[in-house]
Amino acid sequence: MPKASFFAQGVSMLSTVFAGTIIAISFAAPPGPVAMETIRRGLRGGFHPALRVQLGSIIGDLAWCAAALIGLAPLAQIAIIRTLIGIIGVVLLLYFGAIGIRDALRQSSLNLGAGGGEKKGAFRAGAAMALANPMAVGYWVSVGGIMISKGIIDSGMSQTGAFIAGFIAGMILWAVAMAAIVRFGKRLVNPLAFRAITFVCGAAMLFFGFALASQMISAIL
Repeated sequence: MPKASFFAQGVSMLSTVFAGTIIAISFAAPPGPVAMETIRRGLRGGFHPALRVQLGSIIGDLAWCAAALIGLAPLAQIAIIRTLIGIIGVVLLLYFGAIGIRDALRQSSLNLGAGGGEKKGAFRAGAAMALANPMAVGYWVSVGGIMISKGIIDSGMSQTGAFIAGFIAGMILWAVAMAAIVRFGKRLVNPLAFRAITFVCGAAMLFFGFALASQMISAIL
């Protein structure tokens, strides 16, 4: 292979990796249920529970990414499938929101220990919320279209692999950064602020849940 061609291919691969990283961060960064659960568990248990929520959400995000890459994401636009995803999402949001409110009313101090109790179920919580996020359907349908228009999907395994590698790298970077921010922010939080933040996180989850339920009802009617 000529050097110029090899160099051009390398640049193309790097740009695809970078695109995957940017898309991952843009998907993960906006505040949402996963961020609220990360903050809630991180303030109570520290870095590792927060990180586990984030890593769990990566599983769900990768599932949607894979669906977009193989052209399955539009299937989730089918009314019955989208409704089922939405129902699961509503139940999860209301459940975790209620837990947040309960914890805010019960807890009186920060847990400065290892947070072993918060580690339990943290990974599953993140994965479940990401998989049952109906907003991801529209996002990945649009991203799938972008990847097709850019020729990423049709350009071979190397470009597809580069995109996935960049996407995973972006998600991991965001997961570690988010968990670290919560961990170090915990040092600045007093017990009263801790309870207030926990309450706000729980209330936000309930809001997301009721808003999603309202959207589903409006779509059906």
